[in-house]
Amino acid sequence: MEQEQRQAPADAVQVTDDGVLQKLVLQEGTGELPPLHARCLVHYVGYLASSGEVFMDTRKESQNEEPTTLVAGRDSSYQEVGLNLAVAGMRRGEKARIWAGSKYGYGEKGSFSFPTVPPNADLVYDLELLDFEPPNEDEDNQAGMTFEARMEAAERRRQDGNALFRQEQYSQALGKYRLALSYLNEDMLIQLGDYHMDIAMKLKRPVLLNIAAAQLHQEDYHGAISTCSEVLAEDKQNAKALFRRGRARHLLGQSEAALKDLVAARQAESQDAAIAKELAAVRKELKEEREASKKVFKAYFDKAKDKADEPLYDDPPSPPLTPEPSLAQGLGTRLQTLSAPLAHSSTLRWVLGAAAVTVAACWLLPHIR
Repeated sequence: MEQEQRQAPADAVQVTDDGVLQKLVLQEGTGELPPLHARCLVHYVGYLASSGEVFMDTRKESQNEEPTTLVAGRDSSYQEVGLNLAVAGMRRGEKARIWAGSKYGYGEKGSFSFPTVPPNADLVYDLELLDFEPPNEDEDNQAGMTFEARMEAAERRRQDGNALFRQEQYSQALGKYRLALSYLNEDMLIQLGDYHMDIAMKLKRPVLLNIAAAQLHQEDYHGAISTCSEVLAEDKQNAKALFRRGRARHLLGQSEAALKDLVAARQAESQDAAIAKELAAVRKELKEEREASKKVFKAYFDKAKDKADEPLYDDPPSPPLTPEPSLAQGLGTRLQTLSAPLAHSSTLRWVLGAAAVTVAACWLLPHIR
């Protein structure tokens, strides 16, 4: 391969967002694109970008030029992921040149068996799509499926669920997401090594997050909290899980717990507008709740203070004060009371008056001494 052909030209199309996998159509194809995970019959020639040396030619390496098989969109294989991703965007009969960074080829380790590829080698492919057929799977025989087949089946269910979600068919979407999880059950996961576990979790986490989103739309807030917590058990800083759990708690009136989740989500994704909006709403509600509580307690304590200033018991009214009579006055009054029936006799009045004076004098003399 010539030197100028080893670098992607300006009109090459990016296959991946990172720009490390690019494609240029050399011959247009016809018909539809392959469905996700379709089995694609291809021929290709692979070159080392550094030297232009051919490391693989499928026509020469096979009997009777038998084509090799790629899986459209498969990203779970150890090697040559770039070919699987690139063929997903091709049509029958199309020929294209593919420029793939090492991460989409044989990676850091390279290949020291067949084909021989150095570590960290960038690659160039001339790829031709001959034909494809839709994926074939036996849903009743999951135990007999390869790891790659299970991942692909789960991914298709997830995408089916996403399509239903966009149509606001949340119950049906949940059904598809649950089916996707059935291919990622615990019995399978516990048998995986680190590499395959990472691949499986990269698929399982989005499925769980999609389930939580559907549960929020169905107002199943407790379910959404549980689903998000499952994600956070493996990925404590997952912004989407923190946000959706925080929103569910907010809608349940659990403002303090919601605030904690949303602050953590904001720290993980500082530029996310939805997180910022939800966090502001929770903070506003908490402020209003605190102000309302202050008013309630202030009114209560003001009323209690007014009660404290009032006497505990009402005192009975005091009787009017009367001067204490003298002893002589008391005796005179007594005699007048006794003599009242005889008051019509003037002589008797004189006698009684004199007697009263005499008695009073006799009574007072000892006291004066």
